[in-house]
Amino acid sequence: MLNIVYEALKELSKGGKEPVTESQILSYLARNGYSISLPDLVKSLMRLELLGLVYVTSSTKEERMVKLLVRQETTS
Repeated sequence: MLNIVYEALKELSKGGKEPVTESQILSYLARNGYSISLPDLVKSLMRLELLGLVYVTSSTKEERMVKLLVRQETTS
């Protein structure tokens, strides 16, 4: 499920250019045939944040904003 949530974030955020809300992610996943509860989504987002792939902030009391972190590749 973690990969599915991450791929949805990449699609919705246009490659990390725009933050998205939890409800946008849930709606996108439902439209694409995936059934996930809000608690499961929150767990997936926490894992992605611990991996350094996303940044999650509270936008309102009920909603969180998720920003996809784009890694800069360095050449040595």
